[in-house]
Amino acid sequence: MSRIVLLGPPGCGKGTQSKLLVEKKNYIQLSTGDLLREETSKNSDLGKKISMLMESGELVSDEIVINIIVNKVEEYVNKSVIFDGFPRNLNQAKVLDKALENISLELDSVILFKIDFDILKERIQNRIKEAASNDLRKDDNIEILLNRIEVYKSSTLPIVEYYEKKGILSKINAMEDIDKVNEEILKIIS
Repeated sequence: MSRIVLLGPPGCGKGTQSKLLVEKKNYIQLSTGDLLREETSKNSDLGKKISMLMESGELVSDEIVINIIVNKVEEYVNKSVIFDGFPRNLNQAKVLDKALENISLELDSVILFKIDFDILKERIQNRIKEAASNDLRKDDNIEILLNRIEVYKSSTLPIVEYYEKKGILSKINAMEDIDKVNEEILKIIS
């Protein structure tokens, strides 16, 4: 069983690559975004709070995200898992390590998707154009994307050093085509 983290800004291809690993290698994808959207669909007080934050491009609090993720990790102890969109900051990275340690597990790899931030704008515009209106996510617009990129730069980039020091960080060029990026990921996790 393997546990990997895919790190990168919104729109860099983490979700696409996660889905390929699910299909090809039977991983379980724990996407923070999907888990949060699932919670918002429940129309609970927590779901409404999460929805407001997501629609404004803000990050959901560590406490909420960590509780949702830890519950899922415990559910999939005997499965290979991809953390997609989590951790997003140093506190979450440390809490994830501790939560895994508590159930006698640890991360095997952290893969950083390196990308040109200017290209992200084009990618999100294409995703908006190509998506049917019912497939479009509420956070798929340029203003929210630009805000999420700034939040990513200030909150998520600092954990790169944390994982480098642990010796489990690999970097890939996410500007390559989907198949090439997938090849690189498979080399890392093999």
